Amino acid sequence: MKTKTLLIAAVMFLGLTAAAFAQATFSVGSIPVTAVVNTGQVELSGAITFTWVSGTPVTGTISISYGVPITYPDLSKAAQTGAMISGTGLAGCGAQPTINNSASSNTNGIVVVNIAGAGCTAAAGSFTVSGVRVAVAGTSLTSLNAALSTTQNAITAGQTSVTVISSIAAGLASVKVSTPATINATTAAVANSPVSIAIKEGFLDAFGQVTGTTATQTNAGLRITLNQAPPAGITLVFPATATTDGAGIPQFQTANADMTGVGAVGPVTVSSTSTTLQVFYKLVSGSDATKVETLSIPVTVNVDTNVVTTPITTASFTVTATMAPIGTAFDTAGAVITLTNLVPRYAALEVGPATLVNVTANNTVLLFPFVQSVGSLGFNTGISIANTTEDPGATAMGFGKSTAALAQSGTITFYFYPSLPASGTNPTNFSYTTTAGSPGSGLDSTGKVIAGSTYTVLVTQILAAAGQPTDFNGYMFAICNFSNGHALGVVSDFTKFSQGYLALVIPQSRQITPEALNN
Repeated sequence: MKTKTLLIAAVMFLGLTAAAFAQATFSVGSIPVTAVVNTGQVELSGAITFTWVSGTPVTGTISISYGVPITYPDLSKAAQTGAMISGTGLAGCGAQPTINNSASSNTNGIVVVNIAGAGCTAAAGSFTVSGVRVAVAGTSLTSLNAALSTTQNAITAGQTSVTVISSIAAGLASVKVSTPATINATTAAVANSPVSIAIKEGFLDAFGQVTGTTATQTNAGLRITLNQAPPAGITLVFPATATTDGAGIPQFQTANADMTGVGAVGPVTVSSTSTTLQVFYKLVSGSDATKVETLSIPVTVNVDTNVVTTPITTASFTVTATMAPIGTAFDTAGAVITLTNLVPRYAALEVGPATLVNVTANNTVLLFPFVQSVGSLGFNTGISIANTTEDPGATAMGFGKSTAALAQSGTITFYFYPSLPASGTNPTNFSYTTTAGSPGSGLDSTGKVIAGSTYTVLVTQILAAAGQPTDFNGYMFAICNFSNGHALGVVSDFTKFSQGYLALVIPQSRQITPEALNN
């Protein structure tokens, strides 16, 4: 009985060994895509090649797991997956490798390849799986490997994981505006227009990284978003064409949100009546693959003085940017999207903000050259700042229309510059801006001096509100966020000594020699 059992075991071992030797072994190689955008929903992955190196194929499968959703092609449809497999094929096999449409899964990121074993001859041939696009948006991946597994046949040891994307990185590195345009809130005058938005790509050829020849493919684009609409009478005009600093001066043109309509959209004007605060640009000429490029978009700021209401409310208009078009990995039913413009598609990731335009008050800069408060001696400095933008009017004063003041309200920022003490240690400068609850009298509930009002306060009160020691000796600037500010300073011990002076009004340029000061 014991001998019989051993014979049965030997037969089974030999049978299993024969089966093992009968199966084919495939070596695996890949040509990974160099880099893709980390917000991409349909980023191309690299081709994976399986080469028959030994044994004889038997009927089985090879599974490729990408670890992220596959968003193209639709793996359930043979018509779309038929082009995924290429190569010389397996020599002599009655049927070549095909995609197993029922076992493959887009949402799970798995491609299953059927291997047919009938009629295969000596080990020869190979096949390649390519054209797989994946969603890497929302992951923290910096590269992508595909895991391989088989049934029946084998893969060369150490080759069960292959790189299909070498780098996954941000498509945009920065959005900057070197010098914002300004609009004077009082005069509506515009400075530094056009103002240029500089958008830098995140890696080499990020602007032009879309590759492949699918019929649904378009070029990558950008979406520019403003934080708010400009008031009536102010428009921001984005040009129809913008260029990068790459070789050949690659061009972007305005487009619709889905990257159609290129060339027909023309300049885009954002105004108070605009239905959207977004502007889209699409790459229309090849980007420079040898340089990290910066796209420059010159935006023109226009003010219609017949429409705009002055004083204009102070504000900052900022911009952010993201790769576009924006879309999801799958549709609302969880199915593969088959839109006309399928590739590329991104999740929104705003880069910025950068300040494009500032609406600035027509400031008055006042200089108090001698400010002193010494608690032990009872000295303090009282200041009085009048907002004279409310006046009798041009007719009453006998002036022309152009010289009349325009009523404005604004805060005041005090900048303190202490004198060098006996220790010789350079003191630290500091500042304080009036706000709700600030000391003194003459401010409204938000800390502004309204037109026709006068703000009076002691320097010690400002110092205490700023969290500074109340003893001070030095000079002080008061920057009023309104025009036509005038001020008086009085240094006193409130018993025997008082000395008053008018604060000096500083002109727009301090580089005049000698400086012409006024009061």
